[in-house]
Amino acid sequence: MKSVENDWDLAICGLNCAKCDMYMASHGDEAIRLELLNWFRKNVDLNIDDLSCEKCRGPTDQCWSGDCKMRSCATKRGFKYCFECPDFVCEFVEEFCAAEMDHHKRTVENMQKAKEIGLEKWISLQKEPQFCP
Repeated sequence: MKSVENDWDLAICGLNCAKCDMYMASHGDEAIRLELLNWFRKNVDLNIDDLSCEKCRGPTDQCWSGDCKMRSCATKRGFKYCFECPDFVCEFVEEFCAAEMDHHKRTVENMQKAKEIGLEKWISLQKEPQFCP
């Protein structure tokens, strides 16, 4: 079976932090960091120190989306992942999926499958770790 620790580090919403550009840029990948900075600067005024993430399971002020509704909800309700909740798929997940980002929609589809067959089984069926494009 694939290594969850090395290749998979799923966020509450199902995004794979281990392969996330924002996380990798925050932890030594300077090429990705500069690429992200240039991409963001097309739309917002950002400096390189703003590109920082310690994953959503860390302190709120050190994750990319500290105001994430899914994170807040799952934490309050005691769930490690959104798909563990009996209300999954809820309005927060639907809003996330509707953000017109293909990887958000894919993440929700992945969480639905993980809920159906179990997380370890779902991971074992993946050809390679998923990441944000």
